[in-house]
Amino acid sequence: MEADSQERHDEYYLRALTELGDSRRITSTEDIYAQGGLKLVSANVHISSALYERLIRHKLLAPIEKSLTIENILNAEQLLADVHGWLDHNDKLRKIAAFVSQGNSYRQIIADIHLPTPLALKLTVAREQFPHIYQHSLLMMILSVYLARCEGMTLHEEESIATAALLLDIGLLHIDPQLLAPNHVMSSAERRHLYVHPLTAYLMLLEFPELPRHIANAVFEHHEKMDGSGYPRGLHGEKISRAGQILGITVLAARAFDSNNPHVPWKNLDIMLKLNAKQFGPGLIGHLQILHDDTPETQANGTQVVHLFEQVRIVAKLFEEFNRNSTPPPHDPAFEFAQHRLAELRLGLLRAGFDPREPEALLQMFADDPVCIAEFIPVIDEVLWQFKSLLQEISRQWPASQEQNKLENNWLNDMQLLLSAVAPQT
Repeated sequence: MEADSQERHDEYYLRALTELGDSRRITSTEDIYAQGGLKLVSANVHISSALYERLIRHKLLAPIEKSLTIENILNAEQLLADVHGWLDHNDKLRKIAAFVSQGNSYRQIIADIHLPTPLALKLTVAREQFPHIYQHSLLMMILSVYLARCEGMTLHEEESIATAALLLDIGLLHIDPQLLAPNHVMSSAERRHLYVHPLTAYLMLLEFPELPRHIANAVFEHHEKMDGSGYPRGLHGEKISRAGQILGITVLAARAFDSNNPHVPWKNLDIMLKLNAKQFGPGLIGHLQILHDDTPETQANGTQVVHLFEQVRIVAKLFEEFNRNSTPPPHDPAFEFAQHRLAELRLGLLRAGFDPREPEALLQMFADDPVCIAEFIPVIDEVLWQFKSLLQEISRQWPASQEQNKLENNWLNDMQLLLSAVAPQT
């Protein structure tokens, strides 16, 4: 029986798993059945890419990793070696490791993590076939354990945080890897697949009662925000567990490691935290001061200056166009949501020294003090990212508004057109 479009979301994971079987011994430990009762694979069969087409045509009765063994499955020693690979090549993470090692070290925490074999197999597939997802999970674990230590959590709580961090992205193994490519621009439909990955991981973890429920809950919450702007449930404030709050700010902190430029990311992180302070749990932002970059600012080059001037004017125009439509249609929740978010964003910009109603004043300041240009590049980049994030959130919560705007020249359509003209900073 052909799988329908929803069921075929497993095609990417099954392809990665079976292709890994071409180079590493993966064996079925029991018969593997389709939901309709058809036996697809017998016990003690080598799983390889030759079986992919047979498996993908059917919805499986049980998750396939529950019926497999793999040679050299990921273990604590391998995890620790991979963590040290991060720590040995990054000064910021070495500072974090030095702080953590004052108590229970990463070695002790990782040694005490006991993953069910199917989940260890899933992480093995991630490590070998989706290295970017696996590396991100390791980084999340390093940062989240540090934050848990700053919070004075117990060893048991630190181990739970570390486990949740390792597993929070396993849902991404089931979506098209092309959606995660750095230069890929997602459509609204593709973004909805991404939004569901916390729920996918949560449901997977519920299959293992030996894992404490609060680990699955923290994974489910790692994209929630204190102001309710997160997903998948839009939780507010204390409805998000402290572990979920830690994972949430860790997702943002991890973005500071994405660039190959050793200096810019830390300034960007500082800006992101200041402009998004209400989204994160109380006290957590202060713990990230250890990542503060003391490197002197470098002057922006000519191309960056021209680009920044263009972006400043676009930001001002975005606010202007929104204010011009300050009388929205009655009962427009998308507009009210945007109005609240943009009021907070404007306040953050004022604190940073930029009144979006007076862009020429900022540009004159650049002319008088060229050194400050470099400081504002990450500010403006983050503001534009916030506008794009706002449109994505509206598309997720009110898809009808997005469709309507294709026909009407209103505030949302104006913002979309302006943002479509923004070129990435180089």
